[in-house]
Amino acid sequence: MRKLTIAGVLFLGIMGLGGCTEDRTLDIYWIDVEGGAATLIVTPGGQSVLMDAGWDRADGRDAGRIEAAMNDAGITEIDYFITSHFHGDHVGGLSALAARVPIGQYIDHGESVEQDNESRRALWDAYLDVAAGQQRTIVPGDELSLRGVQFTFVTAHGEILSRALGQPGQNSRCEDRSAGDDLSGENSRSVGYLLALGDFEFLNLGDLTVNVQHELACPQNLLGVVDLFQVPHHGNGVATQLTWALAPTVAVLNNGPHKGGSAEGYEAVSSIP
Repeated sequence: MRKLTIAGVLFLGIMGLGGCTEDRTLDIYWIDVEGGAATLIVTPGGQSVLMDAGWDRADGRDAGRIEAAMNDAGITEIDYFITSHFHGDHVGGLSALAARVPIGQYIDHGESVEQDNESRRALWDAYLDVAAGQQRTIVPGDELSLRGVQFTFVTAHGEILSRALGQPGQNSRCEDRSAGDDLSGENSRSVGYLLALGDFEFLNLGDLTVNVQHELACPQNLLGVVDLFQVPHHGNGVATQLTWALAPTVAVLNNGPHKGGSAEGYEAVSSIP
């Protein structure tokens, strides 16, 4: 099957498959927050999941762009907001967004591990203020309740699934592949999820670092093959032992004019066998 790599802002609608009886499509929006991340999912049943909210800006640019995507999708609230991790390009725009639209539940990996940094402590404190009374901390293996859609968390707080979701087996692509540095900051704590609608599967791992990507892939690929892959960390850190084993038909990189999409990452994705 021909591989397609997409960089930039786009919308994807997937027809309901395999037992989903709703009339509408599964819609996925990659919202242009210029080097950050904001991925909106609207299910055939009209439920919504947003992971990340871009930057904190005085002009509210990213919150406004998310709201515009919501308008296009025909929704007025976010059922589930997921913070992949507590960095400014992912959670900075949340307070502005919450002031614009209702949000039902706030999902995270647990307490920020970078609170010794003043600006990142401020991000954590702002999150606690916004999420008060509606916060849920998840662990790998937890699921969201979405009608007709399977939504499973596969990573959180540096931990991974304890069971395989795909067909388990030795991953030959692990040979001669490094696990990468043992990183312990917020990127390595990223929440990641696998969404399935019938035979269609979409994987989003936030800014997950190479060492944790390696754990998902080696010695066994725990996730199987996917149709759609949001490349981790804006394409800046790509473990080929996972990416190539996933064999995605489409890979999406979230980047901007001055951030994301390294040459090495693009080469790794464009070389998917």
